[in-house]
Amino acid sequence: MSARWLPLLATGLLSGCATTIPQDALRLPASTLDVRSIQTRTFAASSESEILAATIATLQDMEFNIDRIEKPLGVITASKVSDADSASEMTSLLILALLCGCIDMSSAMDTQHITLTMVVLPSLAQSGEYITRITIQRVIFDKAGRIKVLEGIDDAETYQQIFENLSKAIFIQVSQND
Repeated sequence: MSARWLPLLATGLLSGCATTIPQDALRLPASTLDVRSIQTRTFAASSESEILAATIATLQDMEFNIDRIEKPLGVITASKVSDADSASEMTSLLILALLCGCIDMSSAMDTQHITLTMVVLPSLAQSGEYITRITIQRVIFDKAGRIKVLEGIDDAETYQQIFENLSKAIFIQVSQND
């Protein structure tokens, strides 16, 4: 057998060793649907731009910096860096810790980087309605700059508050345009 057939033979032998992918490997857990329902709301508006403008105003009121706006895609990314040493931040952390137990109070002396991404899409079910989905991630750095916590936020109360603020801003935006 010539040397030019060796790579073909080796490929054939190695491909016979491949394992099969488990049937559930690409299936999302059932909890994914619950989290997605927490993160998603539908709003009535005359345009996607109206919702994006209200979102920018809402996020700025919540002390977020607008990092990126992709208007053709309906995507806004915003971030906030906070130091939990401040009294208001400590109070917020304490309330969240008491309500949901989702905040580790030992992080109070660390720097938090919060990133919020919102996607707005026209509803396929109803004209004049837009589906909005928000995701929030948090990274906590210790005083040495090492990552201490890296997590997605899926607390329903947090999302509910943001959507209530957004709903009010959309109403004000629509009222001003009338």
